[in-house]
Amino acid sequence: MQQPPNSLSDNFTVGFISAADTIDLRMRILRPLHPREFCEYPEDNLPTTFHVGVKSEGKVVSNGTFMQQGHAHFPKAVLPYRLRGMATDPSYQGQGLGRKIILAAEDELKKRGCDLLWFNARVSAEVFYKKLGYTAIEEVFNIDTIGAHKVMFKSFSNV
Repeated sequence: MQQPPNSLSDNFTVGFISAADTIDLRMRILRPLHPREFCEYPEDNLPTTFHVGVKSEGKVVSNGTFMQQGHAHFPKAVLPYRLRGMATDPSYQGQGLGRKIILAAEDELKKRGCDLLWFNARVSAEVFYKKLGYTAIEEVFNIDTIGAHKVMFKSFSNV
């Protein structure tokens, strides 16, 4: 994955990262009250899973994991993927890094023939994803110790 022209800073690079490179942000940002095993997903190392990260000076400062997985709400999806573990270090938030991850991942998903990307979004992040063209299913549900979420999705075909 080549980094697109970056108007933010030449210090940021976007590309594939390892599953191990995602754990720090997952633990610090997404699940600070949980032990490490809650931040390691069983699907992390499947051959169909990939991880996209933004690095600054060699350090991962934003990342997301994309795994092949369906959802009952989208039974017609042929090759659905799920986003999990999207996180940005607080000192780098508001710089468009999450947007860079989503756009890079969408390019990769389209190359793989993915027809739908879905995820459980924190209600507080709904506006961010809507700006990127994602739709929310309006039902709010709670994930214990994490908070209120909605399922969000974007179709890459007529699903």
